[in-house]
Amino acid sequence: MKQENLSRPLPADREEARLAGLVVVGLLLFIFEAYLPRPVPWLKFGLANIATLIALYWMGWQAAFLVSLYRILIGSFFTGNLFTPGFFLSLGGGMSAVLVMGAIYHLRIFSLLSVSIAGALAHNLGQLLAAIYLLFKNAILWYLLPYLLLTGILTGVITGLFSYYLLRRIGEDFGGSNGWLDG
Repeated sequence: MKQENLSRPLPADREEARLAGLVVVGLLLFIFEAYLPRPVPWLKFGLANIATLIALYWMGWQAAFLVSLYRILIGSFFTGNLFTPGFFLSLGGGMSAVLVMGAIYHLRIFSLLSVSIAGALAHNLGQLLAAIYLLFKNAILWYLLPYLLLTGILTGVITGLFSYYLLRRIGEDFGGSNGWLDG
């Protein structure tokens, strides 16, 4: 008797499969980065934002929003930070970043690297605002702004370059054009 194989792999072009894959990639990077030693207590490289940038350029703004939101929620759960002050800082930064990146991407006049830097700066500003208004109620934290801007530029360049390279590979692997990548 021949056994019939009832399971079929999902087609590569299914949007849900792509979205789930990007959430998993973002989640793995989020968890990986949570356990990396930090040169400064508040500095993370934002590696998980690579998945958000790829979602934005590959699938659009709504997918990028969902990747960012799910990665923050699930990642905070797995790292034991769900609904802690760190969670709200991450949520404030992540949502600020995806909103700014989505708006700038929509203009279609900036490169991926520019969008990434703007997202990193928005992330840092969103976290600073969350820290000032939700946690500490102290304006002295504004003195961190120059350092946050500098690190935002550096981390935005790093994640932007990784994202650019990966999106070029995705374009090659799926036979698409890369013209949409450069702005």
